[in-house]
Amino acid sequence: MVANTDLDAISCGASMAELKDLHCFAAVADTGTLSRAAREVHVAQPALSRRIRALERELGVELLTRHAKGVTLTPAGAAFAQGSRQLLQDVAAALERVEATALGRRGRVLLAATRGAVARGFPTDLQESLRADYPDITVVVQDFEQPGPAEAVADGRADLGVGAEAALMPEVQSQPLWLETLDRVIVPWHHPLATRDSVSLEDLGVLPFVFARGNTSPSARDRVAQALQRAGLRSPLVALEGDLTAPHLAVAAERGWTLISRSRAQAPPEGTVVLNVQGLTISVAVIAVWQREERRPVVLTVLQRMIDVARRYPDSQVGAAVPLPESASPARRHRRPVGPAGMTLRYLRALMAVTTAHSIGRAAERLGISQPALSRQLRELEHVVGVTLLERSARGVTLTPAGVTLASDAPALLAGGEHLVREVSRAKRRIEGRCVIGTVATASSSSVLALVTERCATRHPDIRLLAQEMTTTDQRTALASADIDLGLAHALPTPGWNRSDRIIATRLSSDRLDTALLPRGHPLASKERIEPLELADVPFLFMDRSLHPAFYDRVHGAFAALGLRPRIEATYDALQTVWALAAQGKGWTVGFHSQLDRSPVGTVAVRIAGFNLPFGLELLSRRGEASPAVLTVMAAFRELRHTAAAKTVARRVSL
Repeated sequence: MVANTDLDAISCGASMAELKDLHCFAAVADTGTLSRAAREVHVAQPALSRRIRALERELGVELLTRHAKGVTLTPAGAAFAQGSRQLLQDVAAALERVEATALGRRGRVLLAATRGAVARGFPTDLQESLRADYPDITVVVQDFEQPGPAEAVADGRADLGVGAEAALMPEVQSQPLWLETLDRVIVPWHHPLATRDSVSLEDLGVLPFVFARGNTSPSARDRVAQALQRAGLRSPLVALEGDLTAPHLAVAAERGWTLISRSRAQAPPEGTVVLNVQGLTISVAVIAVWQREERRPVVLTVLQRMIDVARRYPDSQVGAAVPLPESASPARRHRRPVGPAGMTLRYLRALMAVTTAHSIGRAAERLGISQPALSRQLRELEHVVGVTLLERSARGVTLTPAGVTLASDAPALLAGGEHLVREVSRAKRRIEGRCVIGTVATASSSSVLALVTERCATRHPDIRLLAQEMTTTDQRTALASADIDLGLAHALPTPGWNRSDRIIATRLSSDRLDTALLPRGHPLASKERIEPLELADVPFLFMDRSLHPAFYDRVHGAFAALGLRPRIEATYDALQTVWALAAQGKGWTVGFHSQLDRSPVGTVAVRIAGFNLPFGLELLSRRGEASPAVLTVMAAFRELRHTAAAKTVARRVSL
């Protein structure tokens, strides 16, 4: 078998091409002449011609056919133009996301809110307000009981918080939003008072007043205590540890009563009833909480909108002007060209290296370049995108939110560059009449491939077939990325697995999983049929589940239905390895019906009573395949199904 190695050599260089080159070639493809394209991209025509020639040398294929009236695209040129446009659009979209992130217009914010704030509808009001102006901002709401929001912000579990005024840690700041009124109580659902609409503190009598110790600020706690005393509180006091959940649970357990706000009264705790309190009105501020050192643009955008929303409430406590921190990632507002001048995919690789290494020095070492050179690349990247991507300190570097956004997009953009090169290589194969086939490495696949190769050599000598050994799973990936043109794969007993919107699977031959492959000298090898439980104590040689979970589960499910739990001591990722180990007496593995006539060397195939799963070979191809060479080879495969040769192969299938 011949390996297709030219793609690797191409991608190493071409994937590092400047995006400006792609922009120039796309202009040539769109205008049809070098002169008009040169004017469009503001490059001298001789320089543009040199760029195109350099691209052709780098890719190893002609992209343009030059004539007196201009230029026309070759098949490889058409593929390169289409891929260039897509990659440039993807880069432009990524840079827009970076700028939006830097300006606080995009991102995800975790908001910790008390259940009272949630019941009032504040998070919903906030989300609806943001949706109108900032559709790319997502606010995820987590509900807490007081004082949970402030604690969640302080320890980093949340970005912002909204809750009642509380004793705050030094690392957080707050801003009053609105006043919440405490003039309701909750009593146990079965308590005699639960049938009334309102009560006085005197009515509550000796029923204990339960409250959470330290769930609010000292000043708010003093105001509540003084108001209760003035209203004639006679109930015993029971202080509980924890947040407001503790007194709510105590009330539901009929251990007392407690205060509740008007907002929280709209969604009272389970097992309780809300009653109005006569002669008692206490106001407590609801505050926004954020980290004192907060500088992330999207968090500050959401914080500002929280204040704006609260300002519209009738009981608002927001002043005319509220000082907020400044963003740490200012961005230049300007329109970018589709292909930014000086932008290269090499810069994205540099950013990814720094992201994983957390140090410019270690990243430079991994990339094999000097630290000053890498620093220059990163500075140039920041200049191109117009925002700060890295925060540098003596302890190393960290990504800004904009840097995180670009680093998240970078792998897909780099993959897009590699895919562009693969598509050009595929177009080149079409021109040269080549067809690359990925194939499982089995006797039956080799037989099928030999017949197709012989048929193509006789009828279509201009077509060159190249085979690459790879698993069925890898074939799907390679087809999608245009590394191969066809796949000769296992027809696994998991219906539809080899099919997708982009891949077509055509059955070539059928077989069944119904035997055990055993060493020739094993006591069970002489039997015509094995009961499943006879294999229970023999080591089972099989693949790891991660390689194909559905197939793994199907096989083990079939064994379980027969009462067999195979003894697995180790797993393997190659079929030939499993067969070799079986031949060496290391255990047994599943085999195929066709292997009753021809088992792997050193093994014997014996039927397993009650075990039977469908199997075979399938031809995988891309939907909408247009290459004449590939279509011809596909026809040769399909023709095998209708010939005597196909029947012979079907009897000998041993994947």
